[in-house]
Amino acid sequence: MLMALECLPCFLRQALYAARLSTPAADLRQKIVREVARLLPDLDMTSTPPENSMLVYETIARLSGCPDPFLDLKKTSNQRALDLLPRLKEILAAAADPLWAAIRLAMAGNVIDYGAHHDFDLNQALGDCLAREPAINHYGLLQKDLRTARTVLYLGDNCGELVFDGLVLERLKQEVTLAVKERPIINDALREDALTCGLDRLAKVMDNGTACPGTPVPLCSPEFQQAFAAADLIISKGQGNFETLSETRAPLYFLLMVKCQVVADHIAALTGMPARAVTTGDLVLLRTPHWR
Repeated sequence: MLMALECLPCFLRQALYAARLSTPAADLRQKIVREVARLLPDLDMTSTPPENSMLVYETIARLSGCPDPFLDLKKTSNQRALDLLPRLKEILAAAADPLWAAIRLAMAGNVIDYGAHHDFDLNQALGDCLAREPAINHYGLLQKDLRTARTVLYLGDNCGELVFDGLVLERLKQEVTLAVKERPIINDALREDALTCGLDRLAKVMDNGTACPGTPVPLCSPEFQQAFAAADLIISKGQGNFETLSETRAPLYFLLMVKCQVVADHIAALTGMPARAVTTGDLVLLRTPHWR
């Protein structure tokens, strides 16, 4: 998915939020936002939003001297999600289809995103997601494809929601690899977050070699590229991963909560749905039309 004009003010909003987390100094916060504003005309509109965001967050880190401004929020998100785990397991124990229930909970967990959303109610999101159907639901196709898949690559997204992803991972019968980011970017999960959330007991954990809030395969490490090419089935979690992979030819399923109308419109166009058939807040489980 390529950049849209709406992405530019979004980067400014993100810069202000990250600046406030990075430093208490008002003059430095102003300098950070002004510097990011100066970057905007030079961003590559033929690239994806997550790839352009790397330059934005590199600038924030360089000026503030704080390479991981979301660190405390990430730790809090992990702990809040772990605290919810007993309740989540009760929901799954009562479910007629535990894998489908786990996927719905994982979609609810995708609300934990400090790049797209700064304020959210996790408990409310859980209730909402369990009460409504996804705008796109390819679960039947996923069940069919899982029956013939021997290996699954699961592309993780943010801290906290990793706990919800674990509910899905422990119900997959295939050989599973979980990929996270190598270096800090927003509240995206790193290897240490996967270990904190106990996902190393459910899957092989690897990083993709980037500090990008998505999965730009050509920029990823050779090890990750090999795993991506070899996987029988790939579950791509979250909006940033969707933005970088929506045009990629691969055995992909996208699992996300839609967080902006630009992405919603792209999903509708990608699937041949009418304009505005998908909207902000919708849940999506989508088998890519570019399946290989």
